[in-house]
Amino acid sequence: MMSLAEALGLTLPGASSIPAPDSNHSKMATLTGKRAVEMVWEDLKPRDLLSAKSFDNAAVTLMAMGGSTNALIHLVAMAGRAGVKFPLERFNEFSKKVPLLANVRPSGDKYLMEDFYYAGGLRALLNELRDLLSLDCRTVNGKAIGQNLEGARIYNEDVIRKRNNPLK
Repeated sequence: MMSLAEALGLTLPGASSIPAPDSNHSKMATLTGKRAVEMVWEDLKPRDLLSAKSFDNAAVTLMAMGGSTNALIHLVAMAGRAGVKFPLERFNEFSKKVPLLANVRPSGDKYLMEDFYYAGGLRALLNELRDLLSLDCRTVNGKAIGQNLEGARIYNEDVIRKRNNPLK
């Protein structure tokens, strides 16, 4: 769900998979708190960021991560609260074209989220799927998600697979 929050644009880039004991976790927490205060002054609310395209990005993320079926229910509910129509059929559309690239348990067979983070994290995974994303969606840092993916790369191709070598 944290990865979906980042794909929706609701977290700072790279926030979703930092392991708790990693020093970057406390740095991200500080940056997040600072940005939350700035957003209040800007009158920027989650509803300002959430659109049909951002929910599509979250569905792509869910499929590529092999996330929980409960996430479907949560995304549909969140979309409803944001005033966005997001029927379950959208997930079927994405499941036909989005490969499973994250070799992370339980859908993957080897690795944990900590390994995913050190392999490049969500930014690297999404960068591999750029053509399936709406790169112009706004995020909490004021940039489009496509801008947030610039420079992201995969450091371990067994943890985060390339499109030409998907897990499924």
